[in-house]
Amino acid sequence: MTLDTGLLFCQARRTFLLQQEVERLLRSLDCGLGRTAAAFSEEELFPALSALLGQCGTVFVVSPEEACGPWLRPAAAAPLFRRLRIAVGEDGEPKDILRLYGEKAEGYLIESRTQAICLLPDLPQELPALLDGAAKPLCEKFGLTRRVPEQAPSLDFDAQLPPGR
Repeated sequence: MTLDTGLLFCQARRTFLLQQEVERLLRSLDCGLGRTAAAFSEEELFPALSALLGQCGTVFVVSPEEACGPWLRPAAAAPLFRRLRIAVGEDGEPKDILRLYGEKAEGYLIESRTQAICLLPDLPQELPALLDGAAKPLCEKFGLTRRVPEQAPSLDFDAQLPPGR
């Protein structure tokens, strides 16, 4: 089975690195990234997301990070939970939604009967762990098999420079 996918950047700043990480996950599922879009405000988020969901089974939504207790989470989380009428607790965390954990950040996998939204923070260094947490549920939902994922590239660009530079 193949999966139609979309990537929506909502005020994200590190788009190249973020897209690389999403594509690395998709290659391990023998899928590719089908569509990308950008939203430059919360008002643009919902029409852009709706358009992608009209064409894709899964949409990855990346937005800037914000503090939520000890974790950093996507800033688009709260407005998206409100719009989708997802119940949240007093701590602002959603009920009955899969939380994805990185070292310092969290994301969410929101599933309907036939589609999924993977909500991620604009933190490329956190994406390998967050996307790894989403891989198994996506495989189960869409009947995919995951190959061993590629090694995540180093995000420490200074370490990649030749000595003396």
